[in-house]
Amino acid sequence: MKISFDDMTPTFSAEGVDMRTLRVGGDKVLARYKCAKGTDFSGAVAGLPGDACPCEHWGFVVSGRMTVTTHDGQHIELTAGDAFYLLPGHMPEFPEDTEFFDYSPRHQVEMLLANMGIELP
Repeated sequence: MKISFDDMTPTFSAEGVDMRTLRVGGDKVLARYKCAKGTDFSGAVAGLPGDACPCEHWGFVVSGRMTVTTHDGQHIELTAGDAFYLLPGHMPEFPEDTEFFDYSPRHQVEMLLANMGIELP
């Protein structure tokens, strides 16, 4: 299956974040994020378990750099060209403009978006 950027639906665009999504494989979501330097996800995850992202992600950094604090307190630096796997309970930081893709279970993405008052298209 080939996926074009044009196949992805604009899902969220505000506060330095542009997110596009596409449901794939029945129960998964492919997402593309562009996050501006200094983007803060703390408001998006406030009230979720551990006040952290509830999603399991498999992903790839296209450009920029992000630092992720994991559920167990590790700090992982990800830069352009890095692939990653994250368990639920993490929080990203963006010391520079960053673009990345990730693939996650749909029910987890729906939980995150519902916490922000957004429905998955």
